[in-house]
Amino acid sequence: MRAVPGLIAFLIGTALLAGPWWSSTLPRSDYPLVIVLGTVFAAIGVFAALPESWPRLRTLSFALFMATFGCVCAALALTPLHPGPDGTWTIGGVAGFASSEPMPWWARIVSGFFAIVCLGTAVLGLWGLVRELFGRGPDGSAGPPE
Repeated sequence: MRAVPGLIAFLIGTALLAGPWWSSTLPRSDYPLVIVLGTVFAAIGVFAALPESWPRLRTLSFALFMATFGCVCAALALTPLHPGPDGTWTIGGVAGFASSEPMPWWARIVSGFFAIVCLGTAVLGLWGLVRELFGRGPDGSAGPPE
């Protein structure tokens, strides 16, 4: 029963990831946004649903979540200062966002901070996973622990 919330988030993420293939009303311009949101939900859902006895897969799914969320924050921090000729904004390569004004400087700082923290966490998590799988064991011997 403890895994049910994680499974729900995973199923929502999987549905979003499959959206570009099964939805006939989803515009092509929304595909990148739906895929990124699907990855965020699916990755955190897998992390929440897996038992603690599977630390490597939990680390991988959490690193994927942090990397995706960090990319979203970086895209927000790096939004253009001025709208395009049609009056909309292009955020992270996805065009057509309508807004009444540009993103405030304080919001850019906050999203930039979270981008650095999330991407750094993802890199450190993957680095630790790779070291555990292919590097030295916890006792200093060569190879993964037995």
